[in-house]
Formats: sequence, structure tokens, C-alpha cells
Amino acid sequence: MDTARYIRITNLCMLFFRAEGIAFSLYDKRDTCHLQYPEEPQRNTAALFAGRDPARTLDICTTPSHAGYASIRIKGGWRIVIGPVYNARLNESLVDAFMAENRIPAAQRHAADTILEAAPNLSLLEFFDKAAYLYYCMDGEILDPSVYFDLTNDRDSFTVGRDAVENLLERKENEKFHNSYQWELRFYDLIRQGDPERLMAFLMQDSSARLGHGTMADTPLRQAKNIFIGCITKIGMMSAIPAGMDVELTYQLIDSYVLDCERAATVPEIDRLQLSAALDFCRRLGELRLPADISREVYTCMSYIRNHVNTPLSLDDVAASIGRSVSYTGNLFKKETGQTLGNYIAECRLEEAKSLLYYTDMTLAEISSYLCFSSQSYFQNVFKKEYGVTPMQYRRQHHTES
Repeated sequence: MDTARYIRITNLCMLFFRAEGIAFSLYDKRDTCHLQYPEEPQRNTAALFAGRDPARTLDICTTPSHAGYASIRIKGGWRIVIGPVYNARLNESLVDAFMAENRIPAAQRHAADTILEAAPNLSLLEFFDKAAYLYYCMDGEILDPSVYFDLTNDRDSFTVGRDAVENLLERKENEKFHNSYQWELRFYDLIRQGDPERLMAFLMQDSSARLGHGTMADTPLRQAKNIFIGCITKIGMMSAIPAGMDVELTYQLIDSYVLDCERAATVPEIDRLQLSAALDFCRRLGELRLPADISREVYTCMSYIRNHVNTPLSLDDVAASIGRSVSYTGNLFKKETGQTLGNYIAECRLEEAKSLLYYTDMTLAEISSYLCFSSQSYFQNVFKKEYGVTPMQYRRQHHTES
């Protein structure tokens, strides 16, 4: 696996854990574990799928304690195993069973507790959907559950529970449904394409269209907030980062919108915020779209630079990201983009500085240091030369506008 893809996959896995709370392990073709999070306790989740069909892109198994795990095969022969998840309340016996199945020593019980406390309570179909959208982020393919599972037979081995069945009947009677999986994929894909007009046209097809996730709270306001938080997290994971947006900027935007959501006092406010957030990400991703004549190598260089503006980035580092020499990389980059690598690095740092000035309360000294400018005065001079205003003037202008 090349370095750029490995970084992208590990970033997506970490974002998946942040969003869903489901632990993961990344294995190569020989089932050697390269990354596991949380790191403790150590566990060999690949062994759970020994003897099962290796050709399955996505496979789900359950253990004797009814813990659910999913194995996701990605291009290059690697696979990601996510889990455990349960469809039961966490209790001491579940922790004991989890430790026994994974041969976790008693000294690591606290680490085991941490994994299980973070894991969501899911049905088989819900777990499949989460695994399927992680796979979609990795390799861009949509998986149909009816193709990969005999859901009628598997349902018995992964207890759905009486409450879930009763809730389903209630939703049918009151016509309160989750959005279809296909609808959501289309929604996030349009954001990733970076075309706000197409996104608005899609949403206007049904003026009442809004992401729905069944009953997630006791009050309409808390329900709307929970749905918003899930939506903005998926936008980051399924749209922004796969399309090349800087990971840290994505996190910052998610955090900022979640704070705005928590401050909202009414459901209509949250609905407007959800539309605004989707369009904001869509516009930003539109600005990242590359001309058709940009090669994969140059695109990789550009993505590498955008993701490393907060490091002492050298031309050698950029060339190494595509396994080429500095001279070859520099000439190719200049030929396709019309600017030098050094100019593009400076441009990306200044663009990041604008975001930090707008979305954070970092001081100029902190921004200058974070973006590896040689000094605060140099940062201020370069910023003013590029944008015609000082960093503080830019911050005041945008705070006034907002």
C-alpha cells in the first residue's frame, strides 16, 4: 500500500472511531496488524473470520457472547475489522465474555471497559450500514445488504430485541422512517462533488426532505440536534476528507457546527443550520476540485501539501510522497499547475491561516508557529501582500460579517 493511501485509510478509520465509537484493526494480506485503535487491550480480531469466505468484500460475524464484528476487504488485499458492537446493555457479564473471547488479561479490564462503553448499541442492519459506508469511503462502491447476507437467517444470530421491533411497528404506523441508505449516499456524494446548485436541486425535489434516523431522543429539539451531529460527522467522513479537504480543518468545521447546533433553541434553527453546513462544505469542496488535466501524481502532491501545512514541509518530502525525484516532481508540478511547489506550499499555508483566523481564537503568534512561518512579522507581511489586509484586519472583517 502506498504511503498516501495508507495515510488516507488510517485517517478515515480514526474519523470513523470518533464518529461511531466502534474500535477497529487494520490488517495486511498476511493478517499482520498494522494499526489498532484503541491500542489497548491487544486483540486478534482477524482470527474471528478464520475459515470464512475470503472473497467476501464485507463479512459480519457474531461471537458466542453475541458481540458483532465486521471484516471489510479493501483494494490491495488489506482489510479492516471493526467491532465489537452489541445489541444489549453493557454489564459486567458482557465485559467478562469480551475479555475471555479475546484472551485479555485482568490487568487490562479498564481498557476493555473503555472499548465497550464507546461502542454503540446496534442491530445487524444498522451495523451493516455503518460498515458499508466505511467501505464506500475507502473504495467508493455501494454495497447492497441483500447481496452479501441472507438477512432472514442471520437475523436470529444477532438479536434485534423486542424494543427495536416495537419501535419499527410504531414508525410504520406513524410514517416515521429512516432515510433510505441510497438517499443518504446520494446526499453525501453531491456534497463531495462540490456543486452547490446540484445539491440544492436534489434537496428541492422534495421540500420536506430531511435526514431522518428514527427516534433518537425524548424531545423534538434533542432529536434534531442528535440528527444534525450525526449528519455533520458523516459529511466530514464521507464527503470532505475523501475529496481532499484537510483533516484538521474538517475536524474544526465539524466542532464549530456542533457548537452552533448546541446553542440553537428551536428545530427550525437546526434545519437551517443543517442546510447551511451542507452547502458550506459543498462550496469548499468545489474550490478544491482540480482541472481535468491534473495527473494523479500532481494531485497526490497537492493533497500531501494541504495535509502537512503545519509541518516543516520540504520539497524532498513532497517528492517522496509520489516516489519521485525533486527535479521531476517540481517540473511536472509547474507544467500542470503553472506554479512552483514552493509557491503552492505558501499558498496553502495562507489559506489555512485564513481558516484559523476565522474559525478559531488562536493568536497571530500561535498561527504563525503552527503553520511554520519563520516569524510572526514575516507571516503578517506575507499575508498582507497576498490579501491586501493584515491578519487582524481580516479577522475583524469576517467577525463583523458573521
